Amino acid sequence: MGSVGQPPAVVAGAAAGDKEEVTVYVKAGVDGERMGACPFCQRVFMVLLIKSQYNILRFKVITVNPAKPPPEFKALGLKHVPALIHGDDGYDALDDIIQYLDTKFPGGGLEYNNPDADLATKDFFSKFCFYIKAVNQDPSKLDQALQKLNHFLEKCTSITNGLTNGDTNHENGDEDDHLHEDSIQYMCSDHLTHLDCEVLPKLQHLRVASKALKDYDIPTYLRGFWRYLHAAYTHQVFVRTCPCDQEIILHWHDRPETPKLSHKKHSVIAKEKPKYSFDVPVRASVVTVVDE
Repeated sequence: MGSVGQPPAVVAGAAAGDKEEVTVYVKAGVDGERMGACPFCQRVFMVLLIKSQYNILRFKVITVNPAKPPPEFKALGLKHVPALIHGDDGYDALDDIIQYLDTKFPGGGLEYNNPDADLATKDFFSKFCFYIKAVNQDPSKLDQALQKLNHFLEKCTSITNGLTNGDTNHENGDEDDHLHEDSIQYMCSDHLTHLDCEVLPKLQHLRVASKALKDYDIPTYLRGFWRYLHAAYTHQVFVRTCPCDQEIILHWHDRPETPKLSHKKHSVIAKEKPKYSFDVPVRASVVTVVDE
């Protein structure tokens, strides 16, 4: 068991001494120390980081091997990660964790009400899971789910010499897809909401694992999709909580019914210096993250 090294184990607001500390346990990586690849762990990590930036709470992240949980898990009857402990309260069901954080520590701008966004994001992860486990190489169902998501993202984003907050302005007469880092839009707002914290980690798993294990490339013509990922790749909350590519690949390699790497390839990937797929196939800035 070890504390996450990047970002720091304890993330605090300006008045950290006055805030209650929450401990969240996430899946450890192959080295037993860094954060492993679990989209549900990253979701909770993102929510906590956002709330801490609003000085609502401070928190500690501890990486654990789910097969060898720490003593405090047994004391509170916890069995899974992500798990959250706050005082005498402990939760290891994802929905319970999110509900507890919003009830006990309200705020952070995470709430949203957008049934169309919920509908657009409903199918892509299940289609990805089916595709990566299936023996056949037909990605048509996954393509359809991504096109559905892309249609929503293109519809809700107006392009005016970069990404805007949803307003259309044609004064410059330039409607290309050049991205402007200062003006980005997420699934329901110009800032991250609960839906983004749920969707973005899953999209990163889809992108990295599908390419590594099935040689599947997300179509470059899905411009709304790639603009959305670019928004994530330029936001520190996502970047600081995202596991490296190697952890994502090994996470899916180790799951039942997924394509397997050779023992040699698995060993090489496990020992590689962490790298991150934060590039996008449009005119946009490429984010590079290097672990020190």
